[in-house]
Amino acid sequence: MNRPVPFILLISFFIVIVECARKPPELQGDLPIDERAVTQLEEVDYYSIRNIIALEDLLNAIANGSKGLSLDLGNIRTLLDGTRINPSRIYGYTWIGPYPFEALETRFDYKRFRRRDTIERGSATIDVGYFLSQSRNSEDWENEGVIMLRLELRYKRFGIDRSLGTYDIPVAFRKTESGFLRLPWIIEGPLVNLIRSEMPHSAVITCITDQVTSPVLTINEIRKISSTPGKEHIFEVNDLMPNTAYTYSIRVGDLATPTYTFQTAPEKGSIPVRIAYCGDTREGQGSDLHQFMGVNAATLESHVARAYSLGCELFIMGGDLINGYTTSASDFLMQLYAWKQTMSGFWHERPVYPIMGNHEALVKAFDIGEKRPMQIDRWPYDTQSAEAAFADAFVNPTNGPEPSDIRRPRYDENVFSFTYGAVRIIGLNNNYWVSSEPLRYGGCPEGYLMDDQLSWIQSELTIAENDPLIRYIMIYAQEPVFPCGGHITDAMWYSGDNSVRAAVFSEGMLIPEPKGIIDIRNEFIRMVHSSHKVVVVLCSDEHAYYRVLIDNRVPIGDPDLDDADSDSIINWQKNETASPLHDLAFPVWYITCGGGGAPYYAEQPAPWNQYWLKKPDAENFYRYSSQENFVVFDADSTGVEMTVYNVFGEVLDHIPDLMEVKE
Repeated sequence: MNRPVPFILLISFFIVIVECARKPPELQGDLPIDERAVTQLEEVDYYSIRNIIALEDLLNAIANGSKGLSLDLGNIRTLLDGTRINPSRIYGYTWIGPYPFEALETRFDYKRFRRRDTIERGSATIDVGYFLSQSRNSEDWENEGVIMLRLELRYKRFGIDRSLGTYDIPVAFRKTESGFLRLPWIIEGPLVNLIRSEMPHSAVITCITDQVTSPVLTINEIRKISSTPGKEHIFEVNDLMPNTAYTYSIRVGDLATPTYTFQTAPEKGSIPVRIAYCGDTREGQGSDLHQFMGVNAATLESHVARAYSLGCELFIMGGDLINGYTTSASDFLMQLYAWKQTMSGFWHERPVYPIMGNHEALVKAFDIGEKRPMQIDRWPYDTQSAEAAFADAFVNPTNGPEPSDIRRPRYDENVFSFTYGAVRIIGLNNNYWVSSEPLRYGGCPEGYLMDDQLSWIQSELTIAENDPLIRYIMIYAQEPVFPCGGHITDAMWYSGDNSVRAAVFSEGMLIPEPKGIIDIRNEFIRMVHSSHKVVVVLCSDEHAYYRVLIDNRVPIGDPDLDDADSDSIINWQKNETASPLHDLAFPVWYITCGGGGAPYYAEQPAPWNQYWLKKPDAENFYRYSSQENFVVFDADSTGVEMTVYNVFGEVLDHIPDLMEVKE
C-alpha cells in the first residue's frame, strides 16, 4: 500500500502550483519538467568537461608527410570548455606503437608503445617509418600498417601550464617514394553485438572509420558484405548456425583487420553458460591510465583480459562506465569512445551489454547558488538526452518499455532484456531522466524506477517464469537496491527517506509521483522475490564488492510499518525500526560489483548488513571488500556458481551455487 504524500511536501507543491499559474503561455506543456522555472536560472554552459578537444579536431590534425605522418593542431582555436587558445602554444608528446601488437600471436588485442616524439608549437612528425626497420618490425610490415597514436597535450600559459588531455587514436599509413600517406582506417571496433539466443542465427558487427569509406566484411574467408559509404558501419550477418564459431575480418581499402573469431549464441535453453559482470569503470586515482579520457583503462583492461582468458562468453556492464556528468555531447561521446576502445580486446570477439549509470549523464547545468549546479537531463530528449546519446553509442536490444508520457526520454537500448542459453538477462535503468532537483524542477532522482519500467519488469519476470526453456534469471541495474558502502544516502535507500520521488510537469503544475523511493524499491523487491528463477540482482555504483542475501526475515524497511513519527523517513538508527517484508516468497542474492576502477568505498552500516553481521554464520550470507573486482557466473544444470576476482586474479569470494538458498 502506498503512503500519502507528506504534508510538508503538499505545501511546497501548492506554492509551485501558484507559481506555475504565472507561466507564459508559450512555454506550457513543452516539456515534462518545469521549463519556466529552469530557464529562469543562469545556465552553466561548460560544466564537468573531461576531454576538452573534440575527436574530430584531432583526426583532422593528422595528415600526409615527407618524413612521417604530420601532426598539425593549428586549427584548434576553441576548446570544448569554451576557452580560446593560441595553437602555437600547444606542446607535449606523441607515443606510437603497432596496433594491435603482435596480432598473429595473441587473440586479445592490446596496445604497446615503442617510440616517443616531441610536439612543439602545435605540430610534430609522427615517425611511423620507425617500425619498418628490421629491428623494430614486429608485425612483418612491408610498406604499410596501423599504429596506435597517443597524444599527451599541454598548453603554455602564464603561471602554471594547463593539461589538454591524453588521447589514443588508431592511424593507418603507407610509405611511398615521396613520403608517407595517411590511409582511411577504423577508429572504433570492430565490435560484435547482439549475440543472443532469441536470434542464434545472426550477429551484428559494427565499426567507425575516420573517413567516409565503404569497408567490406568477410566471414569465414568466403562470404563478403559491403557497407554503404559513410563513417558508421553496421553489418547485419544472418543465416548462421547456432553455437558455431565464425572467423571474420574487415577490409578498408587495401588494409584489413586481423582475423577475429566470434561464436553465435547457443539455442535457447542450452547450458552451460559463462557470464562476466562489472561496473564503475570510470576514472580512478593514480597514473595516467587510471585517469584515461574519463575511464580507468588500467583496471578495466585487466578485468576484461582476465574475463577473456577465463572463457566468459559475454560481459554485462553495470553502468558508471565513464566520468560523465558533462554538458558537452562531444566530451560525452569521447569518453564512451575511450571506454569502448579499452573494452575492444574482448569486444572484437564476444558481446558486451552495458547499461546506464548515474555517471552516464549528459546534462544541462544551472546555477542555483550552491557549490554544485543543478543538473538535469538534456533536451530535446529525442536527440540530446543522455538516453539518446547512449543509444547512439551502443547496439543493445530495443525491446524495452514505451514511456507512459511521450514527452519523456525513450527507453530504447537503455532498458532491455535478452536470453543467452538458459539464462534470461534483464538490464534496467534506475538513472532514467535524471535530475538533481526533481521536486523543484521535475525529473527523476537517482535510483528511481517509473511505473512504466516497473510494469515492464513485472511482464518480463512473468514471461521468463512461465518459459520452460529459461532456467535462470539475472537482473542488473546500476543503483544498489541495498547499499552497504558509499551510497547509503542515495541509491534506492536515501537513508530511509521515502519523500524522495520523481516529479512530472503537467497542465501547468509540477506533480510528484505518488510513490516514494522506498515504495518503489519494495514494489520491485516483491516482483523479484516472487520468481523462483531469479538467481541474483546485480548492481554497481558503490566502488566495492559485497553480497547480501535478502529473505523474509531480513530488516529492509517498510514505510507503512516503520515511520512512527510520520516524517517519511525510516530512522532505523534512532527511534524507529526497519521491518522485513514478510511476504517475500523466495530468497534472492543482491550482489554489488562496483570494482571496475573508480575510487574505493569502505563499508557502512545498513539494516540488512547489520542483521547478518550479528549472526554467527554471517560470512555465509554477507561479505564486503573494497578491492577492485569483477564477477564470473557459471550456469549449468546443477545451478549457478559465482567466483569473484580482484585485479590480480586472486579469488575474493566464491559460492558454489547461488540457487541453493531457494531450497
